[in-house]
Amino acid sequence: MISVVLYGRNDAHGYNLHRRAALSLNCLAEVLTDPDDELLFVDYNTPDELPTFVEALADTLTDRCIDRLRVVRVPAAVHRERYAARTHLPALEPVARNVGVRRSNAANRWVLSTNTDMIFVPATTSLSEACRDLPDGFYGLPRYELPEWVWEQLPRTDPTRALSELRRLGPRISLDEPTVSDEWVRFDAPGDFQLCLREDIVAIDAFDEEMLLGWHVDSNFGRRMVIHRGSVETFEERAAGYHCNHSRIPTVYHGPATVANDLERFYVSLQTAELPEQRAGWGLADLKLDEVPLRHGIAVQLADALAEVMPASTGARSPSRAYDSAFGLTYDSAHVLAYIADSIAVSPRGTTIGYLGANAVLLKMLRRLTSELEDLRLEIATDEESVGSLAEADVLLVDLGLDVSAWEEPDVRQPEEPPRYPEELRSVLFGLERLVELERTLLARGEHPRRFVLVNSATSFTDAFVLAHLDCSHTSIHSRVRRATVKLSPASEFELVDKREMMETDIAVGSGITTTRAALAAADRLHSWNERVERPRESLRVPNGLVVDLAGISEFAAFGDDWCFPEPGGMWTAGPRIDLRLAIDGYRSGSHLLCLRITRVGAGRDASLALRMAIDDVRVAEGRLAGGPRHATLRASIPDDALERGWFDLRLELEPPASWDDDPRQLGVCVRSIALQRDDMRRVLADVGQRIRRRLRMHLVVPLRGALHRSPGSRTTRAGARRWASSRSSRAD
Repeated sequence: MISVVLYGRNDAHGYNLHRRAALSLNCLAEVLTDPDDELLFVDYNTPDELPTFVEALADTLTDRCIDRLRVVRVPAAVHRERYAARTHLPALEPVARNVGVRRSNAANRWVLSTNTDMIFVPATTSLSEACRDLPDGFYGLPRYELPEWVWEQLPRTDPTRALSELRRLGPRISLDEPTVSDEWVRFDAPGDFQLCLREDIVAIDAFDEEMLLGWHVDSNFGRRMVIHRGSVETFEERAAGYHCNHSRIPTVYHGPATVANDLERFYVSLQTAELPEQRAGWGLADLKLDEVPLRHGIAVQLADALAEVMPASTGARSPSRAYDSAFGLTYDSAHVLAYIADSIAVSPRGTTIGYLGANAVLLKMLRRLTSELEDLRLEIATDEESVGSLAEADVLLVDLGLDVSAWEEPDVRQPEEPPRYPEELRSVLFGLERLVELERTLLARGEHPRRFVLVNSATSFTDAFVLAHLDCSHTSIHSRVRRATVKLSPASEFELVDKREMMETDIAVGSGITTTRAALAAADRLHSWNERVERPRESLRVPNGLVVDLAGISEFAAFGDDWCFPEPGGMWTAGPRIDLRLAIDGYRSGSHLLCLRITRVGAGRDASLALRMAIDDVRVAEGRLAGGPRHATLRASIPDDALERGWFDLRLELEPPASWDDDPRQLGVCVRSIALQRDDMRRVLADVGQRIRRRLRMHLVVPLRGALHRSPGSRTTRAGARRWASSRSSRAD
């Protein structure tokens, strides 16, 4: 008998959206009693990575509501490609309502256009019974506002009790005051109840799809329906309509600078009911839109499907260390699959998942998962040559890791040091670069961006490259999964990361990591760090008068196990004794100082660390450094024989080096830079002393001599001198 048409999207439109919508839908279902009655909700332009609005609140809907409810999804791509350039609104009322009307049950005589914040209290047993003997026509209903405090206390999952309470409260607290308007719409805010014959909507070509700026869509429809039908009648003897007010928070429709459709064009001057220019296509007639199954959708099947494809657990899971994640190339595929499935859960039937990666264990489980779920397809690529097979994929899964059981990391001297970047992952990274290029070609043609699901992409090997090319969500270390879309153009370095992070990857400031080769160069830097223990110990060359920034160096043969891999702030010492051989470039003559700039000290803020510095086994400095962030420069004179030789061995002894709970290293000090400077202090002190003596002679000796020779009336030169000295002392005091 009745098709109730509603629309919305999964956003936060107005105050307490999900509560009032669940209350409204449950109450609407409660007053529909005819077998053909339906609630037809059009989910318009919900972002691809989110479930539809109704799916998001389905757990608060009654069984009766779910049985009556149909959900048609208009994908975000349709809005972007057809309408986004012409409107500021994310949800278009006339298009969405027309989608619902066109796909409503053709056997139903009546169509009710309303919203998901309305509650109708019939005067009889149901809304269906109220319409059963209703004469043909077009009907409106006054809207009674429900204050937030009223509808917030109504039980959304018990519509019978909610309706009974409204039937009692509405008249009792004087809410039922009609607000009338002109003869074309009869009541104010007419769009919350516009009941008409289905054949009449078709006759006037439905809602006007030129009205893309918001407001007056209901007034336009009402005036056109009155032109067609002759009048708008009242339904208030058969039901009361209550609107869940949500004006506590302004929305895109209710703000102070509202943009609206032209009232003069679409209402005041309107003379015809029909819209022949949209007759053939209104309601996206050319598209086959998915109807979302609320009881048997992909998300409902996922839990059982995942349990089926995952290997049985053999006991407690091994913990992972947060510190290892920076260099972690492996993960437990079974653990990560559940987080990948989150993007599959919101995908419609018929979705094609494109996988780019080299993890055979994860791929095997993905094959089984897509076969367990209905109408999902899987396409596979492993490198830049094969990414063309992903051209038709709807969701792109890019895997930058390997399963922990299938790859044995090379032995390293310390577990927190970076491993060699595997060749198979290098191929995947080149494939990602090619995939980004292909996606940008599609975006340049105006196509909707595809969803990327990135696995293990936040490691030090790849993070900067990924952030340069993709807009990413946050990922926790625990899940290792983040969602992304491709940027139209690579980010510049200053849009991407700050200068310190650029130093960490050893790419010149201002260039950014925008190519795979640059990202792999950063990975090779990590590999160079590992190889240092297998190569002969070399010297760190320090140009005379220049500063060597340890955060940015890429050759590590001078560093042993007593140093940690460079961080943005420098290099930490590890252990109680640190050795480093330094070679002097450009030494000429004269005394020189060794300068170490310290940025952090591995001790608590209330503690300190003892440090002794030796050059060629001769102690040259010692002291204590307070813990925490610290900007200090340690200086020591370099022996003449070391300067003549051109190199020397530096030793730092620290006690006690510290460690933190999530970091196994024994950290001492973080050295940001090393520099050699001429030791001109003696000459400077000599010059200062000479200037002081010269000024003293000028101010004391010369005036004193003048007093001895020029004091007028003095009987003896000594007496004149005493008077002059006495006067100078008085002025000085």
